[in-house]
Amino acid sequence: MQLSVNKKLGTPYYEQISRQIEERIQSGMLLHGERLPSLRSLANELNVSFLTVQKAYKLLELKGYIQIQQGKGVFVAAGKKKSYEKHSESFGWQHQMKMNGTRSQYLAYREKEIYDFSQAVVYPRLLPSHFLVQEMKKILEQHPLVLSTYGPIEGDEELRYEIANYLFNFHHLSVKHDKMIITSGAQQGIDLVAQTLLSPGDVVMVESPCYGAAIDVFVNKGFQVVSIGVDEEGLKVDELEDKLQVHQPKLLYVNPTFQNPTGTCMPEKSRKQLVELAEMYHFLILEDDSFSEVSFDNITVPKPIKFFDKNGHVIYLKGFSKTTAPGIRIAAVIVDGVLFDWLYGTKATMDIGSPLLPQKALLPILRTERMKNHMEKLKIALELRRNTVLDAFKNLEEVMIYKPKGGLNAWIKLPSVIQPIKLQEAARKNKISYLPGSACFLHEPKQHYIRISYSYLSEHDLQVGIEKLVDILQNMMANYKKEM
Repeated sequence: MQLSVNKKLGTPYYEQISRQIEERIQSGMLLHGERLPSLRSLANELNVSFLTVQKAYKLLELKGYIQIQQGKGVFVAAGKKKSYEKHSESFGWQHQMKMNGTRSQYLAYREKEIYDFSQAVVYPRLLPSHFLVQEMKKILEQHPLVLSTYGPIEGDEELRYEIANYLFNFHHLSVKHDKMIITSGAQQGIDLVAQTLLSPGDVVMVESPCYGAAIDVFVNKGFQVVSIGVDEEGLKVDELEDKLQVHQPKLLYVNPTFQNPTGTCMPEKSRKQLVELAEMYHFLILEDDSFSEVSFDNITVPKPIKFFDKNGHVIYLKGFSKTTAPGIRIAAVIVDGVLFDWLYGTKATMDIGSPLLPQKALLPILRTERMKNHMEKLKIALELRRNTVLDAFKNLEEVMIYKPKGGLNAWIKLPSVIQPIKLQEAARKNKISYLPGSACFLHEPKQHYIRISYSYLSEHDLQVGIEKLVDILQNMMANYKKEM
């Protein structure tokens, strides 16, 4: 099964073991009915105590993932069959190999349903897809060699100029196009920064809850990840300052504008404080901005953290995929000083340059009024969808839903009586999927949360699916009260 424990993490060993097994079960890497190692053999393999493994197995049994059969062993609990289990006999030998990654939210929660609230992606009909198709046809007709040409490692020069103009016009951010690297989406940008500037054992600080795929990158590369809480104003700066007295981070990853998953927006005062702390304690800030255009309730969006950076402490990562065309996978990393050269060198080893055609396809959106008009329409459509979700949950007093100020997601705190695995099973029976909140935490959270993305479905399917989910929660809470 090839598990591991990281002695530099603050997480108890039994939780690390439990989490890895849980994710392998959810992803199908461990099949239903498969036998797990004995307590003693796993303890010897991981060089931990017998009791540590016992606690991990007990936690998994409590969650319903495994069955402990006295005298027979430990087995993955029966449940919904995966479509690829029929291949298990042919490829069973692969389970003997070692997997370097210890967690992945995309592996664990990739099942899609009719009412899919798991994807923070915009409903296709809200995107300028037809316009992009016509423009790409023009590009191919006028510049057919674009398909037979490698793009520059740092990205297409025209696109970098237009992104610089866009950031100045829309975000008051003055950047140089020659200090910008185009990546295949924000996720590659996070990985690029991590691979270039961090080494195993380095301390990385993240929000809690946090964008799960960012946690995946940092954990799987062997960094020591330290969580900082989030409140209604985003990252708790006071808590960060306290932990800076104990830890010496190389990087703080933050999603300040309509944070994924909570939808909070960090005020300008806190953004300035982050830059001051970075200068004082000599760490980098990776500012992930993929949602700042999608604001609600006529709020004024603060300037990016990068706006207040004078000494090169902030790496600004601007994503364009989420709000324009997920299929083109375009983001820009803006960085100052020698760090640009270092990132450039690593990017060359990754892909020798991102695909050129998608970069050219984004140009007409940035150059015309199309982007401004598109964003205004998108904001209205997504605000209505957000309100649909808020209205559906408003009568569930035991459930706390955080009102997002922008972005694509709603963050929901469930009452303690709701068992996450039973809720997930009931949701799947009703063709509903969502992202369990556990994917957004480094450690197992004390409370239960779910993330609902209201952006991916049509208005009709959103309404029907949310009503179904609310009914499931109401029935579960009613049954609990009956049993009391």
